[in-house]
Amino acid sequence: MASVYLLVAGCGVISRVLSRRQIDRLSEDLLKARLRTALAEQSDREQVHLHWNGLRKFLVDRKVAESRDTTSFYLKPHDSKPLPLFHAGQFLTFRLHVPGESRPVVRCYSLSSVPDTETYRITVKKVAGGVASQFLHESVEVGDLLDVMAPRGDFCIEPSHNRPTVLLAGGVGITPLLSMAYSMTSAGAVAETWLIYSVKTAADFLLRDELRALTEDNPHLHLRLGTSSSGDACAATDFQGRISVDYLNRTLASNNYDFYICGPPPMMKSLVADLREWGVPPTSIHTEAFGASSVQVLSAAMKSETEGESRNSGDVTAGHSVNCLKSCKTGTWNDATPNLLLFAESLDINIDAGCRAASCGSCVTAIRSGCVKYLETPGYSCDDNTCLPCVAIPDGQLDLDA
Repeated sequence: MASVYLLVAGCGVISRVLSRRQIDRLSEDLLKARLRTALAEQSDREQVHLHWNGLRKFLVDRKVAESRDTTSFYLKPHDSKPLPLFHAGQFLTFRLHVPGESRPVVRCYSLSSVPDTETYRITVKKVAGGVASQFLHESVEVGDLLDVMAPRGDFCIEPSHNRPTVLLAGGVGITPLLSMAYSMTSAGAVAETWLIYSVKTAADFLLRDELRALTEDNPHLHLRLGTSSSGDACAATDFQGRISVDYLNRTLASNNYDFYICGPPPMMKSLVADLREWGVPPTSIHTEAFGASSVQVLSAAMKSETEGESRNSGDVTAGHSVNCLKSCKTGTWNDATPNLLLFAESLDINIDAGCRAASCGSCVTAIRSGCVKYLETPGYSCDDNTCLPCVAIPDGQLDLDA
C-alpha cells in the first residue's frame, strides 16, 4: 500500500510539474505573440511617419542601361532621411520639368527593386514620342534632382502571400513583378510561384541576370522566358510566341493560382479575357494599368457584355453641361466621352494626370457643385467634394474647379 501511495503521489507531482511547464510555455508563447504584435504596430507607426505628402526631392544616384532602350534610375532622398518600405508592385509619381513644356509633366513608373529604406529604383523604357521617357533618358543625369510623390498603387502582393501565384510580364511590365518576386524571396515565402516573361526579341529582356539569381535563391520560384518575334528562338528562352492560356495550361498543374499581369494593353486584354474563359475567377486576376488606353481595354476585358449593356442602359448622362470654372470653359457631356479627364482635354484644359487609372491621385479635382459617378472603383481615396476625373463621369450638371 505504501508503494502504491508513493507511486500515486509521485504521479501527482509529475502531473503538476508538467502542467506548470505547459502553463509556462503557453505564457511564454502569449508573451512572444504580444511582443510581435507590439513590434508590428510600432513598425506600422514608423512607416506612416516616414511617408510624405506632396513632392519630395530625390537625387539620381545611379543611371544604368539595362537594354538598348531601357534604363534603371537609382534614387536617394535628397534630405538623406529614411524612406518608407513600399509594397511590392507599387509605383512612384514624378513631376518632371521638361524644357519646352508649358507645365510640369506628370508620369508614374513602377518600382523595380526590393523594398528598401535607403534607395528606390525605377526602370524606364524610352518610348518614341514619349516626352517624359525621352527626357529621363536623354537629359537626366547622375546628381540631378527629381520631384517625387510617395509610393502608391494597389497592384501589390504581400511578402507572406501563401497562395500559388503566377506573375505574367510583357516587356517593361516586368518591373513591378520583379519587385514582387524580390519581396517574396526575401521574406522566405514558400508558395509555388511562376514568373513567365515574354518580350519581342532576346535583346529586349530586362534584368535577366537578376531574375535568374532570384530562382537560385528561391527554390519555389520558377522562371520561364519567351520571345514573340518569329525566328528569334534561342537556347536562352523557354518558349516562343506570346504568353497564352494554352501555354499556361501546358505549364501549370491547374488554373488554381492568383494571376498578376503587367504588360502592353493588348496582351493584358487578351490574357484577362482568356483567363476568365479558362475558369479563373475575377478575384484571382490582378492587373496594372497606366494610361487611358490600358484602362479602357482592361475595363472592357473585366466586364461581360451583359454588365456593359446594363451599365449603358442605366447611366444616361448625355446633354448635361460641365463647367470648368477656373478655365472659364463649358462643354456639353456626351456619353461617347470615356471620362472627365479626356473631356477636359477636349476643351484644351490641362489637368495633371499620371497613371490615368485612379491610382496615383495626381488628377484630383475639386467639385464646386454637382456629383460624379465612377466607372471603376478608384484605388486612390480622395476627400469629399473632390473627384478623380480619369475614371469619373458627371451625374447631372457639374461644376469643376479646373
